[in-house]
Formats: sequence, structure tokens, C-alpha cells
Amino acid sequence: MNAKTTRQKNQEAKEFSVINTLSAEERQSRIDGLLNTMQAKTWHDLETSGKFDKNAKLSFISEDMLIVGCDIGSETHYLRAIDIRGRELSKKPFSFTNDEEGFESAKAWMVELAAVNDKKQIVLGLEPTGHYWFCVATWLISNGISVVQVNPYAVKQTKEVEDNSQLKDDRKDPKVIANLVMNGNYGMPYLPEGVYADLRSLSLLRSQLTENRTRCTNRLHRLMKIHFPEYKDAFGKADGSFAVEILKVAPFPEDIVELGEDGIREIWHKAKLRGRGYSRASEIFRYASVSVGKKEGAESDRYSVKCF
Repeated sequence: MNAKTTRQKNQEAKEFSVINTLSAEERQSRIDGLLNTMQAKTWHDLETSGKFDKNAKLSFISEDMLIVGCDIGSETHYLRAIDIRGRELSKKPFSFTNDEEGFESAKAWMVELAAVNDKKQIVLGLEPTGHYWFCVATWLISNGISVVQVNPYAVKQTKEVEDNSQLKDDRKDPKVIANLVMNGNYGMPYLPEGVYADLRSLSLLRSQLTENRTRCTNRLHRLMKIHFPEYKDAFGKADGSFAVEILKVAPFPEDIVELGEDGIREIWHKAKLRGRGYSRASEIFRYASVSVGKKEGAESDRYSVKCF
């Protein structure tokens, strides 16, 4: 064991000895003081005034800051804490549930660990896993704890370098994340507020609905090509209002033939459609009468078309 390692171990032993000798009153006094001074930093504080580059990220991680790594799960999250030198301050991973009780216990654990180690601020790094991190990040920021995020690819590569394994480990991952934050390899999460949060949700909803509509339309075209390959010539615009009303009631040729031209016009009349579309009733009936579409499996596919 070299001299440098010996000095480091002696220093760590001294620091832990100081922590263990704190009286209950002094410990609580530090905790109360930390709770009063903690202030979360967000993307708005750090990125709007200029580029938040690697040097700025390293400067943000200060000597008096507790660095916490969080492995996000669907129901349970895990924490480990280090200081700016990479020394682990938590004896073992701390797990907490994804609810208010769990969040409160995580905050209490971090605040106490920061207080006894004489830290003034707390920064928590996490790997953005799906949507599971939204609630915990928002809650922690509102309670004075800064939240940053690390690249999942960086976490994977760092794990492989450290122990030649990419396997996920709830005990190992939080420390890997904390080390990435310590080295400035993180970014600030953007969590929109107010009307911007609503705009993001509505934009996502619109995108999903458009995607679903396109998917259903493609499935509809497939079924029609199988059972009524002449449907585009018959209806003209296959997704037009006149065509859609017919497809709801009589999607396949045999259904249209059974309706007859008068039946087709009656459907449009009941739907209160107006325009030149009525003139296509005879064309639709003619194409349906001579259609070469597949007859087998029509019953189940007829139900599918009506669903689309």
C-alpha cells in the first residue's frame, strides 16, 4: 500500500469519525439549516443565459455538493451518494417507492447524508427511463434538489469499462450515474411548465392520433384491395365523406349490390350529405356488380372495415 493510499484512508477514517461523533442536536441543527438553504437549479437557471458547456457543468458541481445517482424503475428507485472526489458516502443503495411516502423518505435520506457530511446543496443524476422519471424529478426539484440527466449510452459504456459487464445492476447503476455527474457528463432536463406543458401534451396527442389514423387507413385499404379491388374507381376519393358513409354500412361488393342504387342514395340522404356525390351511385353499383374481390373471410373482414 503506497503513502498516497494510506493518507486517503486515514483522511476518510477521520471524516467518518467526525460524522459519528455528531450529537443528535447538532445533526438535527445541520439538517434544519440545509432544508432552509437548499435551492434547486433548473435548465432555466443554467442554460438560458448562454451555452452550458462541459466547463460550466464541472463548475456547477462544487465541493459543498452531495452528488446522488438514481437508478429509475417502474415502481422502485435506488440511490447512492458520493462527494466531488468520488468517495462513496452511502454505505449501501437506498431504495424508495414511486409515491409520496417514498419521495419523502428519499429526501430525508439525502438531506441527512448531506448534513452529516457538511454539504450545502444536493444534485441528483438519473437515467431518463421512459416516463418513469417525470414524477420523481418534478417532485425533487420542487423540494430544492437539483436534477440532471445522463445519457443511457454513457451509462452502458461506463459499466462495461468498470467491470467488463453491461448487465443491469440496481446496486451498481446509481454509482455509475453519480460518477458521470461528478465528471460533468450530464445535461439539464427540460420539464415544461404551465401552458407549455399543455402544448407539449397536446402536440404528442396530435402526433399519436395522426399515426393511428394513418395506420387504420392503411389497414382499411388493404382489406378493400382484397375484397373490393375496384373500390378506388368506384368511390373516387376512398376516404371522402360519401365513401365513408357507404363503408360503414355496406363495405363489400355483395353488400352494395344488395343495397342497390336507391339504397346507396338513401344512406347519403340519412347522413344529410349534399353535393355531386349522388351521381356516383350508379358507378358504385356497377363496379360492385362485376367485382372480382375475394369472397372467403368476408364476414370477419367486414367487421374489421366497420371498426376502421
